[in-house]
Amino acid sequence: MKLNVKAVELVFDEKEKKLFSGGIELPFSVRRLDEMRKVLFNREFITDANRDTILYRMFRNAGVERNPTIFKAHNIRYDVTVIENYDLGGEFTKTLGHYHPLAEKGLSYPELYEVIYGEVVYLLQRRNEDGSYDVKLVHAKAGDKVIMPPNYGHISINVGKTILIEANLVNTLFQSDYKPMEDMEGGALYLLKNKKTVTNRNYKDIDIKRENAPKIDFLDYSKSIYDEYLAHPEHFIFLNKPESLFWKKDNWDIESQVF
Repeated sequence: MKLNVKAVELVFDEKEKKLFSGGIELPFSVRRLDEMRKVLFNREFITDANRDTILYRMFRNAGVERNPTIFKAHNIRYDVTVIENYDLGGEFTKTLGHYHPLAEKGLSYPELYEVIYGEVVYLLQRRNEDGSYDVKLVHAKAGDKVIMPPNYGHISINVGKTILIEANLVNTLFQSDYKPMEDMEGGALYLLKNKKTVTNRNYKDIDIKRENAPKIDFLDYSKSIYDEYLAHPEHFIFLNKPESLFWKKDNWDIESQVF
């Protein structure tokens, strides 16, 4: 399967579960079922027979070697994640989920996702000062782009009938924090294959909003996020300066802003 990037040829071999950049196989890391034990709805589902099952593959800096200067200039990387369509004991296959550290003025680093193939629900959650949580379920399909906002932890949930392939752009200078999700035994909600949504008992007060992926007015949907980053890095200032998400977008100027 050829991905939607024009600047570099990225091809995913569905049979071998490998990603190639210009014909060269790319390295990847994996998340196995047993590593997800703490965040699953049904932990009893894990056995010695299935514990090593690979749930998703993460290709960091995919194809970046073809255009290294522009990515390094702003400390940005492009990743591709392939998530299996697997039954987690009645739950949709999902990522472990994580938070980002603070970047500036009480705001954490955002992240931009693009759905390349399949169907996903992004579970976004933010803890408020009073201990309550704002929770968003954002439904997205191929071609959609979704910002993971500052201060929101996030989980990708494969709700389709095929594998899910998503890409992301994110700052390279921090490590994601998975511990809060593990400590809380997962996100605020579990999405089950029988269409039921179950609230995690460790979250006492949550406000849930559901929406389809909104259009991001300053992004060009005719291009992949990889290609647009090469053409217009000024559109991605917010990845390093989250406060810029609240600026008037036509004031963004790559020449005058420290990106």
